[in-house]
Amino acid sequence: MKHLKITALLAAAITFSFTACEKKVDEKTAIANFKTEVESVTKWADEKSKAASKDPMAGMTMVGEIVGKFKAIKTDGLPADLKSAWGEMTSVLGEMGDIFKNMPKIDASKPEDMGKVMGDLMPKMMAVQAKMEPIGKKLEELGKKYDIDLKKVANGGK
Repeated sequence: MKHLKITALLAAAITFSFTACEKKVDEKTAIANFKTEVESVTKWADEKSKAASKDPMAGMTMVGEIVGKFKAIKTDGLPADLKSAWGEMTSVLGEMGDIFKNMPKIDASKPEDMGKVMGDLMPKMMAVQAKMEPIGKKLEELGKKYDIDLKKVANGGK
């Protein structure tokens, strides 16, 4: 009987220590951290886009990298509406990333190859863009509500 009480106390202590380690972030801090991360990733994406502007293949191959960085932004502690909209956005961005993930290698010196690949990808890209538009509008509104510039994210970097 004594062992049962000790075991129960030990289990309770372990549970308490694990839950104590999980620090809950207050909403204000979570929003500030989220804002900082979004600004950082957006700035990084802008720089990568400028560097890739002369090479369309580089631009296409970096889509997955951009998607990964946006998906990695922490949302713990955010208000439910913002967290939900961000989740929707990263899900749709993931679909865009999947389009480019298995894209065939294109020889930039052969414009006809580029035209064919883009012709194949364009309908898929347009379908994802159609999904992104209402989410983008929602993110813009939430950005205003929480004082976060989400316009570039909401408008695909524009």
